[in-house]
Amino acid sequence: MADRPDEADPDDDTGADTGADKTLDLEGEPSLLGAAAPELVDSGRKSRRGRGPRPERPRRRFPVGLGVLAVVLGVVLLALTPTVASGLVKTPRDKIGISYGGGPFEGVHYQRTVPPGSSLSWNGFFDPLYKYPSDQQNYIVSKSTEEGTATADVVQAPSKDRVLIEFQVAVYFKLNTDSLQPFHEQLGLKYKAYTDEGWDQLIEDTFRQQIENALQEETRRSNVADLYGDAELLIDIQDRVQATLSANLTAALGGQFFCSPEFEPGEGCEDPTFIVKSLTVPEQVAKAYESNRTSQVQIVTKENEVQQREAEAEGIEALSDALAAAGDDYVLLKAIESGDIDFWVIPDESGLTLTTPDTPTEGEEGTTTTTTTAPPAGG
Repeated sequence: MADRPDEADPDDDTGADTGADKTLDLEGEPSLLGAAAPELVDSGRKSRRGRGPRPERPRRRFPVGLGVLAVVLGVVLLALTPTVASGLVKTPRDKIGISYGGGPFEGVHYQRTVPPGSSLSWNGFFDPLYKYPSDQQNYIVSKSTEEGTATADVVQAPSKDRVLIEFQVAVYFKLNTDSLQPFHEQLGLKYKAYTDEGWDQLIEDTFRQQIENALQEETRRSNVADLYGDAELLIDIQDRVQATLSANLTAALGGQFFCSPEFEPGEGCEDPTFIVKSLTVPEQVAKAYESNRTSQVQIVTKENEVQQREAEAEGIEALSDALAAAGDDYVLLKAIESGDIDFWVIPDESGLTLTTPDTPTEGEEGTTTTTTTAPPAGG
């Protein structure tokens, strides 16, 4: 059979088809289904055998939108952290808290009281917690700058005889936490007493005026000499000032907001403790008082001396009367007892008993001789 000129010998390498020839053959051969002939595209890849290294695939990039979203979320969380933290509250051991609603969407209203030493708890977004002292407090007026205010200070009050007296005093108290809500709403907010500066100003304005009024009321009832020299009177005045001070504070503030240092919640509110630390009178008054006291002491001393002399005179007079009554017998008795005489004469039946020492001779010891005469008959 003669070979077709268009058929290549399979053993002939020169007639090997290339990719381009295959494309032409397919294009020239009609499709059995009448469709357009398929078109082969050479990708340039070599066959699996003998091919070179696979080209690098392009790296996948993180979507830009997700990165922006992460940054926005981080900023929002940072912005919300103070807000969230502001809703977490606790109170130290010496403070009591009172919570009020006051966020951006709610009205201001009382919520609860947080006791001293409470642990961390949720109070609410933007809800303030006001803290007040729950331990013992004091108000001290003193000339010493190491106690009380930073400057030397005294409370002045006149006596009944119009002498101006300087008092150094102290008041010890606790805040009445049973009435914390009205205290906060009537005084705490006005003075911002939940701050250190506001609390000090509240106590200064509240206690100072009432202490002055109470002291002046009591000191006008006594003279300066009594106030200066009578300790019991001063203690009595101190007790009366304490009661007056408590009553005045309650009347002026509209409630009993301050109690004694022993106050415990739910157990009643006693008067704050008032102490007179010292009082000072003008120097000339003090000198006059000391002079009077010295004179009084001297008068008493002289009176004691006069009484002593009177007692001595009375003793001498009594002795003289006794000697006069005894007469010579007393003189004789004393002479015999002293050993000045060695003999004596005793009338018979005189009833006199004498105890006298014998006068010893040289080298002998003395003896005591008792001589008794019988009483007279019918005696």
